[in-house]
Amino acid sequence: MAVNSQETDNKVIPTPEELYQRARDFQSTLRERSKLTAELRRLPDETIQDMKDLGFFNVLKPKSWGGYEMDPRVFYKIGGILGEACMAVAWVYGVVEVHNWQIALFNKKAQEDVLGEDNGVLISSSYAPKAKSTKQEGGYLVSGEWDWSSGCDHCDWVFLGGIIDPEAPGLTGLATLLIPRKDYEIVDNWHVYGLKGTGSKRIVVKDAFVPDHRVHMIMDGHNTVSPGNIINTAPIYKLPFGQVFTYSVTVAALGAYKGALEAFKEYGKTRVSSYGIESKTDPRVQQLIAEVSCDIEEMWNFIDVNFENMMSKVSNKEKIKIEDRIKYRYQASTIVDRCVAGASKLVKASGGASVYLGHEVMEKYLDIMTVQVHVANISDGFAVNYGGTLLGLENTDIFL
Repeated sequence: MAVNSQETDNKVIPTPEELYQRARDFQSTLRERSKLTAELRRLPDETIQDMKDLGFFNVLKPKSWGGYEMDPRVFYKIGGILGEACMAVAWVYGVVEVHNWQIALFNKKAQEDVLGEDNGVLISSSYAPKAKSTKQEGGYLVSGEWDWSSGCDHCDWVFLGGIIDPEAPGLTGLATLLIPRKDYEIVDNWHVYGLKGTGSKRIVVKDAFVPDHRVHMIMDGHNTVSPGNIINTAPIYKLPFGQVFTYSVTVAALGAYKGALEAFKEYGKTRVSSYGIESKTDPRVQQLIAEVSCDIEEMWNFIDVNFENMMSKVSNKEKIKIEDRIKYRYQASTIVDRCVAGASKLVKASGGASVYLGHEVMEKYLDIMTVQVHVANISDGFAVNYGGTLLGLENTDIFL
């Protein structure tokens, strides 16, 4: 272990740079397993275990549960590096590891339920508010079906969305319900064009009892006054729920976009067009590589600046302005749009070879296209809300 690692409570905590290097070293293994991952339609068990062993699932977890409670930018950058090699792995990592941040916002008893016996337990999710819930003494009786629970085969708990207070205005009655594996069924309906290896299957719940302490109100996450804030006092747990979660479903695409560029560059070194022109001497190819390189760097830069501003605020116990949160939310929603547009250009410039199975640029393009339909990545509504508030209208989004 490098000498610049930190040691806290007798536990050696790697530095961000060490984690980034581990992710880079892991890329060759992910490439070797990419075909198997797609065939399984979920991540291989070995890949999940490797990520645990490398410490990736500790980045956002509280130190009280054996985690590192690092700046979210460390988490995002690891996801980006993994995405360069295999976007399915990066996607599952993003949506599962962010739950180690959200569980810290839950009631202390809920944290003990999940992590008390094994602090390496993982949680999957599907946040669509589909729960049919009935209030009972001490909790709720819940039923419903949810799709897109990525990585669920490797998880022992699930976060599911529901509106538990239908009388509450707008979406203020929206909550995350924490349910153990014994109370839900996984239905394998994951047959898709892109992100084949994520295992984003359907969760079915029939009359499961969810005690009150396993309910997290999204409005509490919005207002940064969640029950878990009493015991988990590090600044990262005072960040708004919507800000932390949103980037967890975008950076995998940004990593894959970088991976597509690197594959295109390598391919372009030897490619000769049907007109006998070497790609590397074609000004249009040179210009495209320059534009895509700067596009990728620009998106990482605004992620860094946005979180630098937010971390500065919460570290100084200041509130993040709602107008900034609206802007950051819109900017995050544009990432996948930009990755799709840029990757499309790389596919087109790859020529006829891109239509054959195994072409890395095309494969990454299909993966990126798949996450464009995730509700968090559909930018139109976030653009309207941001533009409307700039014109003096009221904010309409609590997921900020």
